[in-house]
Amino acid sequence: MTLLFALEEGSDCLKALASSRAIALAAGWPVRVLRVPRGAGGLVPEIPDRLARDVEIVDLGGDPVAEILAAARADDVSVLSFCLAGVLCDHDGELTDHLVRESAASLLIGRPGIREVTGIKRVLVPLEGSPSSSEAMRRAEDGFCAKGRELIALHVVTSDVPLEPGSLPAPRMMDQEHYEWMSWREEFTMRFSQCPQGGRHRTIVRVGDPKEVIQQEALELGVDVIVAAWSHSLAEGHCERVKALLEGAPCPLLLVPAQTPLPF
Repeated sequence: MTLLFALEEGSDCLKALASSRAIALAAGWPVRVLRVPRGAGGLVPEIPDRLARDVEIVDLGGDPVAEILAAARADDVSVLSFCLAGVLCDHDGELTDHLVRESAASLLIGRPGIREVTGIKRVLVPLEGSPSSSEAMRRAEDGFCAKGRELIALHVVTSDVPLEPGSLPAPRMMDQEHYEWMSWREEFTMRFSQCPQGGRHRTIVRVGDPKEVIQQEALELGVDVIVAAWSHSLAEGHCERVKALLEGAPCPLLLVPAQTPLPF
């Protein structure tokens, strides 16, 4: 399971590479870096020795998006990573939208202004209570469940109820008996979140707008990465929570394709 990072020129992209490399090392993923030149015939970005260690480096020469997508289709690539800066975000995000829509891999995305990740101690996984959204927790457990780490399942109670069979949203009525909440929390944790390799696991329930609550919890908890399932679309009316996280998450965002479409 290789992480493929598309590196452009600039300090923000180098910081994103450092974070993606640290996350990949924590998960045990090999890293392959595609150096994207600035314009036709432009120079490829330099990679500091500390970031080039144990990393495969490939130079691109043609259309960056086409070559990145072709490289992401390699059998060993499971995660495509890049920074929301530079040529990949030109034209009001048109190229970024093209990149994320056509890549079948999971996406690990950084953006300018977020802190650099040096290791994994705490992972936040928003779960809306459906089997499709729990794909994010399965990926988080596969990559990050280990002694000394904490996986946090965050369920935000809203008026929307998942219609997917097997869903387990929180009780709608806030005056439910305490034992009903405890019973739901135990079943939710057992069904959607387990970490058998010795890492700590806990479930947090909040009420509010998921777009705001997820970012607020990520900031207050100081998480190193947010892992979220999504429907592989940034079209209008879809993935509003994902778009909000792309704009305001305080840490890298790992997007895991859901097995069935999600309503956000």
